[in-house]
Amino acid sequence: MCTVVFIPGSESIALASLRDENPGRAKALAPFIDTRDGVSFLSPKDPAGGGTWFGVNQWGSGIVLLNGGFENHARQKSYSKSRGLIVADLLTSAMPVVDWSLMDLENIEPFTLIVWSEKNLFQLVWDGAEKHRLRLDAALPHIWSSATLYNTAARDAREEFFQNWIAMNPPVSKLSLLNFFKSFEDAENGFLINRNGKMKTLSYTFTEFTQDGTAEMNYYDFLNYSYHSSSISITSNTEHCLLP
Repeated sequence: MCTVVFIPGSESIALASLRDENPGRAKALAPFIDTRDGVSFLSPKDPAGGGTWFGVNQWGSGIVLLNGGFENHARQKSYSKSRGLIVADLLTSAMPVVDWSLMDLENIEPFTLIVWSEKNLFQLVWDGAEKHRLRLDAALPHIWSSATLYNTAARDAREEFFQNWIAMNPPVSKLSLLNFFKSFEDAENGFLINRNGKMKTLSYTFTEFTQDGTAEMNYYDFLNYSYHSSSISITSNTEHCLLP
Protein backbone atom coordinates (compact mmCIF):
# COMPACT_ATOMS: atom_id res chain seq x y z
CA MET A 1 0.00 0.00 0.00
CA CYS A 2 3.03 2.24 -0.02
CA THR A 3 4.69 1.22 -3.28
CA VAL A 4 2.67 0.17 -6.32
CA VAL A 5 3.95 -1.00 -9.71
CA PHE A 6 2.11 -1.60 -12.98
CA ILE A 7 3.92 -3.38 -15.81
CA PRO A 8 2.18 -4.26 -19.10
CA GLY A 9 3.36 -7.18 -21.22
CA SER A 10 2.45 -8.87 -24.47
CA GLU A 11 0.97 -11.90 -22.69
CA SER A 12 0.04 -10.60 -19.24
CA ILE A 13 -0.31 -7.54 -17.02
CA ALA A 14 1.49 -7.27 -13.68
CA LEU A 15 0.18 -5.24 -10.76
CA ALA A 16 2.25 -5.32 -7.57
CA SER A 17 2.41 -3.71 -4.16
CA LEU A 18 4.71 -3.42 -1.16
CA ARG A 19 2.98 -2.82 2.15
CA ASP A 20 4.85 -0.62 4.64
CA GLU A 21 3.29 -0.70 8.08
CA ASN A 22 3.99 -0.79 11.81
CA PRO A 23 5.05 -4.41 12.51
CA GLY A 24 3.05 -4.28 15.73
CA ARG A 25 -0.20 -4.06 13.76
CA ALA A 26 -2.41 -7.16 13.74
CA LYS A 27 -1.16 -9.77 11.26
CA ALA A 28 -2.82 -9.53 7.87
CA LEU A 29 -4.68 -12.53 6.50
CA ALA A 30 -3.28 -14.10 3.34
CA PRO A 31 -5.34 -13.57 0.15
CA PHE A 32 -8.57 -15.52 -0.10
CA ILE A 33 -11.73 -15.31 -2.21
CA ASP A 34 -14.49 -13.47 -0.40
CA THR A 35 -18.05 -12.80 -1.54
CA ARG A 36 -20.04 -9.69 -0.76
CA ASP A 37 -23.33 -8.63 -2.32
CA GLY A 38 -23.05 -11.59 -4.66
CA VAL A 39 -19.66 -10.48 -6.02
CA SER A 40 -16.47 -12.52 -5.55
CA PHE A 41 -13.08 -10.92 -5.09
CA LEU A 42 -9.60 -12.07 -4.12
CA SER A 43 -7.64 -10.07 -1.57
CA PRO A 44 -5.61 -10.15 1.64
CA LYS A 45 -7.35 -8.70 4.68
CA ASP A 46 -6.29 -6.25 7.36
CA PRO A 47 -7.93 -7.38 10.64
CA ALA A 48 -7.25 -4.01 12.27
CA GLY A 49 -9.34 -2.01 9.79
CA GLY A 50 -11.41 -4.82 8.35
CA GLY A 51 -10.59 -3.87 4.77
CA THR A 52 -7.81 -4.49 2.29
CA TRP A 53 -5.12 -2.67 0.35
CA PHE A 54 -5.13 -4.89 -2.76
CA GLY A 55 -7.84 -6.86 -4.50
CA VAL A 56 -9.10 -8.30 -7.77
CA ASN A 57 -12.78 -8.98 -8.42
CA GLN A 58 -14.58 -11.49 -10.64
CA TRP A 59 -14.69 -9.02 -13.52
CA GLY A 60 -10.94 -8.55 -13.47
CA SER A 61 -10.81 -5.12 -11.86
CA GLY A 62 -7.63 -4.72 -9.81
CA ILE A 63 -7.55 -2.05 -7.08
CA VAL A 64 -4.52 -1.08 -4.99
CA LEU A 65 -4.42 1.46 -2.18
CA LEU A 66 -1.71 4.01 -1.42
CA ASN A 67 -1.94 6.03 1.78
CA GLY A 68 -2.12 9.78 1.19
CA GLY A 69 -2.83 11.97 -1.80
CA PHE A 70 -0.33 14.14 -3.63
CA GLU A 71 1.45 15.41 -0.51
CA ASN A 72 1.84 14.34 3.10
CA HIS A 73 -0.96 15.50 5.39
CA ALA A 74 -1.59 16.10 9.07
CA ARG A 75 -3.68 13.25 10.45
CA GLN A 76 -6.90 13.93 12.32
CA LYS A 77 -7.66 12.14 15.58
CA SER A 78 -10.35 10.05 13.91
CA TYR A 79 -12.01 9.40 10.59
CA SER A 80 -15.44 8.06 9.72
CA LYS A 81 -14.21 5.03 7.76
CA SER A 82 -11.04 3.06 7.08
CA ARG A 83 -9.54 3.54 3.63
CA GLY A 84 -9.21 -0.22 3.33
CA LEU A 85 -12.98 -0.50 3.57
CA ILE A 86 -13.25 1.84 0.58
CA VAL A 87 -11.21 -0.66 -1.43
CA ALA A 88 -13.39 -3.54 -0.25
CA ASP A 89 -16.53 -1.63 -1.22
CA LEU A 90 -15.23 -0.88 -4.70
CA LEU A 91 -14.23 -4.50 -5.26
CA THR A 92 -17.93 -5.34 -5.26
CA SER A 93 -18.51 -2.90 -8.12
CA ALA A 94 -18.61 -3.67 -11.84
CA MET A 95 -17.62 -0.04 -12.45
CA PRO A 96 -15.26 0.93 -9.60
CA VAL A 97 -14.09 4.21 -11.15
CA VAL A 98 -17.66 5.43 -11.63
CA ASP A 99 -18.70 4.33 -8.16
CA TRP A 100 -15.63 6.02 -6.62
CA SER A 101 -16.64 9.27 -8.32
CA LEU A 102 -20.09 8.98 -6.70
CA MET A 103 -18.81 8.13 -3.21
CA ASP A 104 -19.14 10.53 -0.31
CA LEU A 105 -15.58 10.77 1.04
CA GLU A 106 -16.21 13.44 3.65
CA ASN A 107 -14.06 12.77 6.75
CA ILE A 108 -12.07 10.03 5.00
CA GLU A 109 -8.27 10.24 5.28
CA PRO A 110 -6.53 11.15 1.97
CA PHE A 111 -5.66 8.21 -0.26
CA THR A 112 -4.75 7.18 -3.78
CA LEU A 113 -6.18 4.23 -5.69
CA ILE A 114 -4.59 2.57 -8.69
CA VAL A 115 -7.33 0.87 -10.66
CA TRP A 116 -6.93 -1.55 -13.57
CA SER A 117 -10.35 -2.16 -15.11
CA GLU A 118 -11.51 -3.17 -18.59
CA LYS A 119 -7.98 -2.65 -19.97
CA ASN A 120 -7.91 0.90 -18.61
CA LEU A 121 -5.54 2.22 -15.95
CA PHE A 122 -6.61 4.98 -13.56
CA GLN A 123 -5.10 6.97 -10.73
CA LEU A 124 -7.81 8.13 -8.33
CA VAL A 125 -6.81 10.60 -5.63
CA TRP A 126 -8.79 11.91 -2.69
CA ASP A 127 -6.76 14.76 -1.19
CA GLY A 128 -9.12 15.34 1.73
CA ALA A 129 -11.07 18.05 -0.04
CA GLU A 130 -11.35 17.10 -3.73
CA LYS A 131 -11.30 14.05 -5.97
CA HIS A 132 -8.86 13.80 -8.87
CA ARG A 133 -9.26 11.20 -11.63
CA LEU A 134 -6.51 10.58 -14.16
CA ARG A 135 -6.50 7.97 -16.93
CA LEU A 136 -2.96 6.74 -17.52
CA ASP A 137 -1.24 5.17 -20.51
CA ALA A 138 -1.72 1.44 -19.92
CA ALA A 139 0.94 0.64 -22.53
CA LEU A 140 3.66 2.04 -20.24
CA PRO A 141 5.09 0.82 -16.90
CA HIS A 142 4.29 2.98 -13.86
CA ILE A 143 5.40 3.21 -10.25
CA TRP A 144 3.82 5.09 -7.34
CA SER A 145 5.16 5.80 -3.85
CA SER A 146 3.03 6.87 -0.91
CA ALA A 147 3.23 10.59 -0.14
CA THR A 148 2.86 9.86 3.58
CA LEU A 149 6.16 7.97 3.77
CA TYR A 150 8.27 9.31 0.90
CA ASN A 151 9.04 12.94 0.15
CA THR A 152 9.38 14.30 -3.37
CA ALA A 153 13.11 13.59 -3.61
CA ALA A 154 12.64 9.98 -2.47
CA ARG A 155 9.74 9.43 -4.85
CA ASP A 156 11.76 10.84 -7.75
CA ALA A 157 14.75 8.62 -6.91
CA ARG A 158 12.53 5.53 -6.76
CA GLU A 159 10.95 6.47 -10.10
CA GLU A 160 14.35 6.88 -11.75
CA PHE A 161 15.63 3.59 -10.35
CA PHE A 162 12.53 1.76 -11.59
CA GLN A 163 12.61 3.29 -15.06
CA ASN A 164 16.30 2.46 -15.43
CA TRP A 165 15.48 -1.16 -14.59
CA ILE A 166 12.60 -1.21 -17.08
CA ALA A 167 14.86 0.28 -19.77
CA MET A 168 17.00 -2.87 -19.58
CA ASN A 169 13.94 -4.83 -20.76
CA PRO A 170 14.09 -7.41 -17.96
CA PRO A 171 11.87 -10.48 -17.92
CA VAL A 172 9.06 -9.55 -15.55
CA SER A 173 7.92 -12.06 -12.95
CA LYS A 174 7.11 -12.15 -9.26
CA LEU A 175 10.73 -13.05 -8.52
CA SER A 176 12.46 -10.65 -10.92
CA LEU A 177 10.46 -7.72 -9.54
CA LEU A 178 11.18 -8.79 -5.96
CA ASN A 179 14.89 -9.03 -6.79
CA PHE A 180 14.71 -5.53 -8.24
CA PHE A 181 13.15 -4.24 -5.02
CA LYS A 182 15.92 -5.90 -3.02
CA SER A 183 18.64 -4.34 -5.17
CA PHE A 184 17.93 -0.80 -3.94
CA GLU A 185 19.40 -1.03 -0.45
CA ASP A 186 18.24 1.92 1.60
CA ALA A 187 16.50 1.17 4.90
CA GLU A 188 14.93 4.64 4.98
CA ASN A 189 13.76 5.24 1.41
CA GLY A 190 14.46 2.04 -0.51
CA PHE A 191 11.73 -0.36 -1.54
CA LEU A 192 12.14 -2.75 1.39
CA ILE A 193 12.39 -0.39 4.34
CA ASN A 194 13.01 -0.75 8.06
CA ARG A 195 12.80 2.54 9.92
CA ASN A 196 14.10 1.56 13.34
CA GLY A 197 11.60 -1.27 13.63
CA LYS A 198 8.68 1.18 13.77
CA MET A 199 7.86 1.13 10.06
CA LYS A 200 8.77 -1.85 7.90
CA THR A 201 7.90 -3.44 4.60
CA LEU A 202 5.69 -6.27 5.82
CA SER A 203 4.58 -7.90 2.59
CA TYR A 204 4.84 -8.05 -1.18
CA THR A 205 1.86 -8.82 -3.42
CA PHE A 206 2.29 -9.61 -7.11
CA THR A 207 -0.76 -10.19 -9.28
CA GLU A 208 -0.61 -11.33 -12.88
CA PHE A 209 -3.59 -10.91 -15.20
CA THR A 210 -3.28 -13.47 -17.98
CA GLN A 211 -4.92 -13.77 -21.38
CA ASP A 212 -6.70 -16.97 -20.38
CA GLY A 213 -8.97 -15.01 -18.03
CA THR A 214 -7.23 -15.63 -14.72
CA ALA A 215 -5.70 -13.35 -12.12
CA GLU A 216 -3.07 -15.05 -9.95
CA MET A 217 -2.14 -13.32 -6.70
CA ASN A 218 1.20 -14.16 -5.06
CA TYR A 219 1.62 -12.97 -1.50
CA TYR A 220 4.92 -12.86 0.41
CA ASP A 221 4.61 -12.22 4.16
CA PHE A 222 8.08 -10.99 5.14
CA LEU A 223 7.28 -10.74 8.83
CA ASN A 224 6.21 -14.37 9.12
CA TYR A 225 8.38 -15.81 6.33
CA SER A 226 5.43 -17.29 4.46
CA TYR A 227 4.22 -17.41 0.85
CA HIS A 228 0.71 -17.87 -0.47
CA SER A 229 -0.68 -18.11 -4.00
CA SER A 230 -4.34 -17.88 -5.03
CA SER A 231 -6.19 -17.20 -8.26
CA ILE A 232 -9.59 -15.99 -9.38
CA SER A 233 -11.32 -16.65 -12.69
CA ILE A 234 -12.38 -13.55 -14.58
CA THR A 235 -15.75 -13.37 -16.29
CA SER A 236 -17.04 -10.69 -18.64
CA ASN A 237 -19.70 -8.27 -17.50
CA THR A 238 -21.97 -7.30 -20.37
CA GLU A 239 -23.39 -4.39 -18.41
CA HIS A 240 -19.96 -2.83 -17.96
CA CYS A 241 -19.38 0.08 -20.30
CA LEU A 242 -16.07 1.85 -20.85
CA LEU A 243 -15.56 5.28 -19.39
CA PRO A 244 -15.19 8.26 -21.73
